[in-house]
Amino acid sequence: METGKVYAVLTGDLIGSSRFRKQQREELISNLKGSFQEISPDIIVSPFSVFRGDSFQGVLARPEEALKTSLIIRASLRSRFIEERTFLDTRIAIGIGTIDYLPRDQVGEGDGEAFRNSGPELDKMKKGEQNIIIRTPWYEINEELEVECVLLETLIQRWTKEQAEAILYHIQSSKQTQERIAKILKISQSALSQRLKTGGYLAVEIFLERFKKIILDKVGVL
Repeated sequence: METGKVYAVLTGDLIGSSRFRKQQREELISNLKGSFQEISPDIIVSPFSVFRGDSFQGVLARPEEALKTSLIIRASLRSRFIEERTFLDTRIAIGIGTIDYLPRDQVGEGDGEAFRNSGPELDKMKKGEQNIIIRTPWYEINEELEVECVLLETLIQRWTKEQAEAILYHIQSSKQTQERIAKILKISQSALSQRLKTGGYLAVEIFLERFKKIILDKVGVL
């Protein structure tokens, strides 16, 4: 790993996977792996992989893209469900920092600041209602992000399947017009606009831009 470089480690696990039958769990894991394919390969240092049945981890070379990546995974899952009214979702702990060691094929055995800011935080999350958290080396940033993540979680929990799908395409395709996204989803532009509005896309956009700015500002100082 590059000495002094800041990375992002994303560690997560599926919520409530044990309640599904074996065949459904297999479909759930397939959906999770499918969400990884939605992430731009250009920012990935170590590919996302599933371990311990329903947990996963991946490493990003561009930490400023960590929040967007997490939202892509969650929106992708929440846009699908195995049974009516049963949403697929995951907890994700984003750890920002340096990395001391990263095995080529065993990402779960990596070590360094980013790993220590990610894995242990996921274990803490299992005891609460928050399903996304960000830990960085900078205390003042952690305080701000903690508040913003709570507000973001409130939005995510309200997403319908259709809203999650609209948000997913919107944050993935920032250069595409709403007309183009509406055609992909085979709905009218007004229907897409309504789904984005009720899904709180403006707040999501603002948080994504704020996160990107404060991380780049800090990384640029190093």
